[in-house]
Amino acid sequence: MTTANRIDSLFQRCREEKRPALILYLTSGFPDEVTTRRLLPVLEEAGCDLLELGVPFSDPVADGPTIQKASEDALRGGITFNKTLEILKDFRAQSSMPAILFGAYNPFLHHGLEESARDAASAGADGFLAADLPLEEAEPFRTALAAHGLHLILLAAPTSPDERLRAIAANCGGFLYCIALKGITGTRTEHDDSVIPYLKRVRAAAGALPIAVGFGIGTPEQAARMAPHADAIVVGSALITTIRKAAEAGQDPIPAVRDYVKSLAAALRG
Repeated sequence: MTTANRIDSLFQRCREEKRPALILYLTSGFPDEVTTRRLLPVLEEAGCDLLELGVPFSDPVADGPTIQKASEDALRGGITFNKTLEILKDFRAQSSMPAILFGAYNPFLHHGLEESARDAASAGADGFLAADLPLEEAEPFRTALAAHGLHLILLAAPTSPDERLRAIAANCGGFLYCIALKGITGTRTEHDDSVIPYLKRVRAAAGALPIAVGFGIGTPEQAARMAPHADAIVVGSALITTIRKAAEAGQDPIPAVRDYVKSLAAALRG
């Protein structure tokens, strides 16, 4: 895709600032709708560059237990795809931070591909990432999104051969999401040494397309270690854990989230 949107502008700015972007994942409606709405501007103020707003779904796709539980909580709270669009639309009224909708393909397909693209664009989204949408079946959704100036972000895995990486990159918009490890989402103490050569392979295949690395990144130290090898660092499960710990302790999660995100942003700007 060549249609410019907020994602393209973000990566151009980060290139000029010689730093990677900080991408944060938050499940829509976690720990409840009101708190999600309160958290979004805090994430931006603390240093988040791009938001992945997760659309909760009953059947996990690549999600570890942390995000699975967050999705279950959100679904019990009545969060739907339409409600997620409402949350994003209200946030967009006060923010220009890029945002993508992240989830399983099923809710987007059920809503209708053209309808999903139209409604997401109206809500202020900049793209979609459907974790279980394979390259071979992605063209109808990519076409629908392109008509509304939205990007379809695709996933690359450590097991992807170079030829497939090139094919994924050629059909991807905005940035290419590199899964850093084999398995599901969740924080890790260390990443395997093979991650760096893998990211170099993706970089070679992606050309000018920015690459983001996620899965297993949870600390400022881990983010800083990956920073020289990617255009963006993605953190999800660790943010969800930060929110849950505060909520379960009966505390407002806002202060803890603000401090945590600031620590990640500082690590990438240091």
